[in-house]
Amino acid sequence: MKKLAIAAIIVILLVASISVGYSFKASAQESLIPAWIKKTAQWWSQNQTSDSEFLGAIQYLLDHNILHGTTGISGAGNAASGMSSQNSQLVEKMNDLQSRYDTLQSKYNLLLQQVKSITTQSSPTGENTASIFAVAVKPVIESDGLFETTSYKGSILKITVEIRDGSGLVLVNTAIPTGVDFQSSARTAVMVSQNVTGMDLSKKDVIFSISSANNDDLQAVDGGSAGGAMTVLLISDLLGKSINSHVLMTGTIQPDGTIGPIGAAADKADAAGQYGAKIFLVPQGQAVISVQNCNEKNEGPITYQTCTMEQKPLSPMMQDKYGMQVIEVGTIQDALKYFNST
Repeated sequence: MKKLAIAAIIVILLVASISVGYSFKASAQESLIPAWIKKTAQWWSQNQTSDSEFLGAIQYLLDHNILHGTTGISGAGNAASGMSSQNSQLVEKMNDLQSRYDTLQSKYNLLLQQVKSITTQSSPTGENTASIFAVAVKPVIESDGLFETTSYKGSILKITVEIRDGSGLVLVNTAIPTGVDFQSSARTAVMVSQNVTGMDLSKKDVIFSISSANNDDLQAVDGGSAGGAMTVLLISDLLGKSINSHVLMTGTIQPDGTIGPIGAAADKADAAGQYGAKIFLVPQGQAVISVQNCNEKNEGPITYQTCTMEQKPLSPMMQDKYGMQVIEVGTIQDALKYFNST
């Protein structure tokens, strides 16, 4: 740095040929300064030539009265040695510049530490976190004393992912222990996310945290149907893309990135509509609802009833009820187009 400061000041003297406030001056005629002198000064400042060659150039200026001084310069040691009292003032000025530079560097380092401190405070453990909401269902068994019927109740889950330096662990953290579905979905989500983003998570630990307004729901929900949402969350976090909070989805995640089938799509759609979603994504072929149609026929005192199941589009019903579209997606890339939209 000191060499660069010396060269900078001398180049100013040589090229501009003006007084710098010291007792020695350059000639008023810039044309007297040979081009090779200017080039030597530039090379010396960039460590492309030796000190002796640089000092020889200065000596040339002194010998030819281009640069006025009282003594010559000899040797290849420190640039200040052998200089006249006039040149000593230049050294003092360079030391002052060096001191100013050191002060600025110290202030910069202090500012950098403050920025790091603010960043650490905003993320105390230095973790990368993001969240998404998913829809699941839990079975509800009702009995009239003789028969039992099973219906399904939708539940909204909040899923958060944390990415930490580690050894490639994939963990699921819940308030209440859950089954293997969440664990399997989490591992598949990490694998698919690496394939989609091209990022290596082998030296990272990925932790999915799953919660619900009613934690008792976590023991009953079918965790596999949250796999698609877990994958969307992780991919979006890795790519730094925001998630549209008006979009919810249900669907398992397959190793090839396709969205697998789920159960109780209509019940999950109803839960998504109550939550306030505007778009609800379901696996291919599942944006339908089974509706029972019954016909009665009287034959004398006997009434016969015939019932059939009919598949009807789910989206028009949800549009009328909640103003929510139900859309089928086949792959995780299809789902990302909706979640990463504004």
